[in-house]
Amino acid sequence: MANVHEANFELTNALALNRSRKKEGRKLNVMKWLYDKGIFHLLAGFMLGRAVVMVQFMPFALPFFAAVMIMQRQKSPYTFAGLTAGAAALGLLPGLYTATILLLYYVSFGLLRKYAGNQFVAAGLAAAVTGVVRTCYTWALQPLDWMTGFYILAEAAMTGVLLLIFLQSFLVLTKGRRSAYSHEELVALSVLAACIALGLTGLMAGDLVISHVAARYVVLAAALSAGALVGSTSGVVIGLLFCLASFAFIPEVALLAVAGLLGGLLKSGGRVGVVIGLMLATLLTGLMMENPLRLEYSLYESAVAALLLFLTPSVWVRALARHIPGSEEYAEEQQQYAKNVRDTTAEKVEHFSAVFKKLSDSFSDTEPPAEFEGAADQLIGQVTQQTCDHCFRKEFCWSEHFDRTYEWMTSLATRGEPESDWTSYCVKSVVMKQEFERYHQEKAVSQLMQQHMQEGNRFVARQLSGLADVMNQFASELQRETMQNDEQEEKIIEELQEYGVRADQVTIHCLETGRVDLDILLPFQEKHGECDKLIAPMLSSILHETVVVYQKGDLPPPYYGTAATFRSAKAFLVQSGVAHAAYAGGLVSGDSCTAVPIHEGKFAAAICDGMGNGQKARKESEETIGLLEEMLKAGIEEELAIKSVNSILTAKRTGDMYSTVDLAMIDLQHAGARFLKVGAVPSYVKRGRQIQMIEAANLPLGFFHEMEMDVLEYQLKAGDMLFMMSDGLMDGLRSIENSERWMRRQISELVTADPQEAADLLVEAAVRAAGGSINDDMTVVAVKVDHQQPKWAAIPLKRSTG
Repeated sequence: MANVHEANFELTNALALNRSRKKEGRKLNVMKWLYDKGIFHLLAGFMLGRAVVMVQFMPFALPFFAAVMIMQRQKSPYTFAGLTAGAAALGLLPGLYTATILLLYYVSFGLLRKYAGNQFVAAGLAAAVTGVVRTCYTWALQPLDWMTGFYILAEAAMTGVLLLIFLQSFLVLTKGRRSAYSHEELVALSVLAACIALGLTGLMAGDLVISHVAARYVVLAAALSAGALVGSTSGVVIGLLFCLASFAFIPEVALLAVAGLLGGLLKSGGRVGVVIGLMLATLLTGLMMENPLRLEYSLYESAVAALLLFLTPSVWVRALARHIPGSEEYAEEQQQYAKNVRDTTAEKVEHFSAVFKKLSDSFSDTEPPAEFEGAADQLIGQVTQQTCDHCFRKEFCWSEHFDRTYEWMTSLATRGEPESDWTSYCVKSVVMKQEFERYHQEKAVSQLMQQHMQEGNRFVARQLSGLADVMNQFASELQRETMQNDEQEEKIIEELQEYGVRADQVTIHCLETGRVDLDILLPFQEKHGECDKLIAPMLSSILHETVVVYQKGDLPPPYYGTAATFRSAKAFLVQSGVAHAAYAGGLVSGDSCTAVPIHEGKFAAAICDGMGNGQKARKESEETIGLLEEMLKAGIEEELAIKSVNSILTAKRTGDMYSTVDLAMIDLQHAGARFLKVGAVPSYVKRGRQIQMIEAANLPLGFFHEMEMDVLEYQLKAGDMLFMMSDGLMDGLRSIENSERWMRRQISELVTADPQEAADLLVEAAVRAAGGSINDDMTVVAVKVDHQQPKWAAIPLKRSTG
């Protein structure tokens, strides 16, 4: 019943989430419909057509029209109509001027279409058209002088710059929903909004200035969506543009800038916090006003702007905020995007894993065809057709003495020998035996080929099964990372705050015992080992498990801080040492070895001895050990990895190409060791003065297609030292009567705890025992197992974590 309730609860949540997303989608579709149908272009064009700066200049119409021509040419008729209507609302002459400049640019754009697509060419063309048309209109109305010419140049330059800004704004509006806005794009968007709001200049609602309300609303929306930086920047930009329209807006610059700053700082309080910031800014700047009545109207204007903000759909604000780096909505959007990517990847990997599993099963199920019951009779018929059909005693053998003849033939067909002396009765006994023998030889060859095919099928099945297991494990890890740990992350942040350490973000990947994995973003750069000395011990106390720093690093500019990854400390620590001695004192040894940590807290130590000496043996052993190491790191089980290497070496074998492999896998959580010895000499475990020998009898790699190996298990303890060696070390002790006893004594007499020093001493002792001669490559790998002791003890909790 509990599972049923959980399923119903999850289904209810999913349906509710789906309904909310549909509502948000409908609200966003309204905005998209206004944009796609050209209504936005018509309304924005109307406002920009009305916008005037410095009493006489109208530099906004042509840049907007040119930007639409470049970015969305199909919307240019709506834009032309809106701009012309907006300018005509100011008077006949402004309307005629705007229509003229737009038509001239349209013709020029068509003539220079090959080059006008470049934004800088388009900006120069817009500036030139503005200069020409403004000069003609000014010359027709009044005489030209140097001051008028300066104004014309200023308007032309402003037109070109605004075109570049509007093009940037259109790029922002047409970006994909997962693209983040840069600071330059946000400023360009603020300029476009300010220019549109500038078209409200001169409109009044009673004693309230509508342009003031619009400007404050835009700043509030920017502060709520993007925070203090973008809010204050938008306030300054909008205020400066309004000052170009009238110097009476100079006090408004301070109000908008302070409102954007305070509103952004109080953004955590939602819309109420942003509105409080606006009201505080209005009161602060109102104290500088000489007319108290103006302060009252300013408060009314701010109240209307606040009301508009409350009426704005939340989905519109979130749609803008999710593009602003640093905002909560942007972080949630990126996390959701990463989760969706991980879920999709995990699903694909699971599908591939299932495919490989099915293929593995199909190869495993193949069996050699069994002989049918009439196979012997068919063979007898084929042989008698070649012999008895042309024999003069056919009637005597097959008609008069059928039972006896059939019994003899059946014995020969099953590779037996008739009991009586049948050769005295059969005149073609030699030919008969040759035919049966030829068939048996062909059958043996066919069975051998089928056997090889079965071995190949089993090899492919094992490989496919191993790949399926690895991919399934990878999918499980991906799905584990998608688990929501918001509550635990907040709790860790609060606990660290209790200790006096501030963390900007905590991302938990896994909290399973022994597999803790989490990332912490710190707002400072580590200089005194804070992660190792403070944070890791704090996390150990919080999570009730020893946690250590896995990796850490400073964030790249322009960001500031430290990113650190913390993981569970393994119960045991492994140190290794390797010593070599090449054949005849040479530089190239035919042995290769590795001692590296691999996946999921395991440590692998391996020695591979290629047949022979020198460069050829070295290349062979390096290839074997490298392939084995990569398979183990990929998560393939060690026995399957060795069998896979054996199959590869067998398939490519040319001559005496064999390798011995000695592999030890140590679990760092409980120190359990698994030994796989393939043609390798015994290994030794030193525990105090006691020596334990570990040996197994297996043929080398590349000897047979199919191989069986003994997997030995041994429980190591803290303080144990494992010695693995190649056969060259033992072969050099042939002059010693009991080489095994000698090796035990040498290892037991070692007093050093350093694995590297122990390996060096053992090789040196073997060379001395051989009389100073090295008749084969010698390699020793020493592995020391100890308890993992963190450098810093856990810091006790200040309060109960529950």
